[in-house]
Amino acid sequence: MSKLSARSEDYLKAILRLQDQKKVVRVKDLAQLLGVRSPTVVGVVSGLKEGGLVDQEHYGYISLTPEGKVVAETLLQNEELLRTFFEEVLNLDSGEATQNACNVEHFITPRCRERLVSFIRFLEICGRGAPKWLDHFRHFSLTGEPPPCDRCGEIFPGDRRGCEKA
Repeated sequence: MSKLSARSEDYLKAILRLQDQKKVVRVKDLAQLLGVRSPTVVGVVSGLKEGGLVDQEHYGYISLTPEGKVVAETLLQNEELLRTFFEEVLNLDSGEATQNACNVEHFITPRCRERLVSFIRFLEICGRGAPKWLDHFRHFSLTGEPPPCDRCGEIFPGDRRGCEKA
C-alpha cells in the first residue's frame, strides 16, 4: 500500500473509533463524525477498499480489514503519544495538544515516533521524579524567565556560563 493521505488516515481512525463505540459503521455515521457529506465518504472509502484497508458490502456496513485495523491503531497511538508529549512536556492545554497531535501525527516518521516513545517512557519510568531540567523548562515556558540557579539561587539572564559558586 502506498503512503496514505492525511484524509485517508483520518477516515481509518474514525472508522476504528466508531467500530469501538457502535460495533457497526455506516456511511452516514462517518459523514456526521467527520463533518462531510455522504458522497465524500463514499469516495474516500472506495480508495481505502482498493488499498485493502476496509471492507464494505454494497451499500452496507464499513469495517476495517486486519491490515486496516493495525494501521488505524498505529495512527491513534501516534496521536496519543504526541498529545501526551504536548500536554506533559510542553505544557499545552488539552484542546491545543489534541489539535496539534492530530495535525503532526500525519507527518511524523517512524524513527521520530520511536524516539518520542523512548523519551516519554524514560520520563515516565524515571524513579527520581521529573528531571530537574524539565522542571526548569516548565518554569521558563510559563514565565519566560530562566529559573533560579539550583546552587546559589541567583538568576543569570542570558548567561550561559552557569553558576560560578559551584
